[in-house]
Amino acid sequence: MKKIIFLIVALCAGSLSYGQKTLLSLNEQNQYTYFVVKPAPAQPNAQALAAYVKKAVTGVEFLEATNLGGVAGRGIVLVYKQGLITGQEEGQLAYNVKIDFKDNKYRLILTDFMFSPYQRNRYGVFALVNNSGIPLEKMGDKLSAKQLNSYLDKLVSYGAKFSQQVSDYLTNPAAIMANPAGLKKIDTKNW
Repeated sequence: MKKIIFLIVALCAGSLSYGQKTLLSLNEQNQYTYFVVKPAPAQPNAQALAAYVKKAVTGVEFLEATNLGGVAGRGIVLVYKQGLITGQEEGQLAYNVKIDFKDNKYRLILTDFMFSPYQRNRYGVFALVNNSGIPLEKMGDKLSAKQLNSYLDKLVSYGAKFSQQVSDYLTNPAAIMANPAGLKKIDTKNW
């Protein structure tokens, strides 16, 4: 009986870990790519979408509307090394983002992941090492499998959050723009 329960738990755990990496795969150029296609009610204003995503999604450095009505840009994701008590920055993963619209659907593509390590500088702060970008596909030789899997898991969770933000905006842009995330104003004169 114990063996059967252990087998069921092992199979469930294996299927959960396998399910997370299905959205991150290799494209035609053998580069890791996060690719999602979801329904969109209508073609949105690309300028407004770019402005919203720049505010709502952390790590987006540059985003602008393209001539074809989509949005393109770049951003970074910080990756951390976990210690017993705290974590420290291990590096950053730079990426290119592209959002295209067609036939009441949109596709979100995060690709061209480039890892740049951080190093402690003379002031004791972790800073980017100059001229040290390495494509994520080539990091398998330099990292352990556990570290690489943690990077891939981080990218999948970041991509899912990014996709959810875009989907929320596309389903109801007026409600999101009417309630910007920020501090509430308090009237101290009328109490």
